[in-house]
Amino acid sequence: MKISVIVTNWNGLSLLKKNLEQIVKMSPEAEEIIVADDASTDKSVDYVKDLQKKYPKLKLITHKNFGFGKNSNDAISKSKGDLVVLLNSDIFPHPNYIKNSLHHFSDPNLFGVGFSEFGHENWSTIFWKNGYLQHNRGKDASKTHITGWLSGGDSIIRKDLFQKLGGFDDVYEPFYCEDLDLGIRAWKSGYTLLWEPKCVVEHNHESTISKFSKSFLNYVKERNRLISTWRNVDDPQFIVSNKIALIGRVLSGPNYIKIILAAKRQIKKHQAPIVFPKLTDREVFNKFKL
Repeated sequence: MKISVIVTNWNGLSLLKKNLEQIVKMSPEAEEIIVADDASTDKSVDYVKDLQKKYPKLKLITHKNFGFGKNSNDAISKSKGDLVVLLNSDIFPHPNYIKNSLHHFSDPNLFGVGFSEFGHENWSTIFWKNGYLQHNRGKDASKTHITGWLSGGDSIIRKDLFQKLGGFDDVYEPFYCEDLDLGIRAWKSGYTLLWEPKCVVEHNHESTISKFSKSFLNYVKERNRLISTWRNVDDPQFIVSNKIALIGRVLSGPNYIKIILAAKRQIKKHQAPIVFPKLTDREVFNKFKL
């Protein structure tokens, strides 16, 4: 199977200088390394173009302020790989981070494999609690495990299944919850997601998202948390418990009405999520019961 690596970037010149050559060197299995740049103004593009002289398999795709989801989706659609590695520009991979995932793809039902962040090793659980879709860290990070979703910043996915599900849903633009949403849709469609501790990367947590204000980040997080609940959960009892939870949130903090209205506006602007239901909400959540 052909393999492509995609590095998403927005004004991450300092991160590219730290990590991009390491990504190229640690990805010998890849036919191409694509930097998907989303309208950077910090000379990121010039840096990549200069580095292309040294590394011929390094490619550049530029976009016009797409946001994370659209930026990734378009780059994936233009990639050559049957398998696509998704990396943020603040990821520093260790040797064999791709190689150690490949044997899992002998299972045609495998959607993808999440990488292990050095010092923050964990897979993800998903469950329903207090009227919302919730997630948490898995307890045992010493062995391969199923995971609720695959990080859009450090994972490898099967391109055909990614595109079958429509990729990252741009209802979450500009960022947050795209990967959680895709993971749930993949599970409900009957696919499997794994986390592999032998696929090691360092995540330096210098994401360009930190350039936004805290108030804006909190707003987007809360809005998208609500959107992911509304878009992915259809169990009647869960829907009722969410409505009760919303009343409680509004009574405890009237500003939450703004979040509800913003989520409704965002959903209204976008098509319904793509999913091919094989498992119910409860069947998916039961997989992660400890």
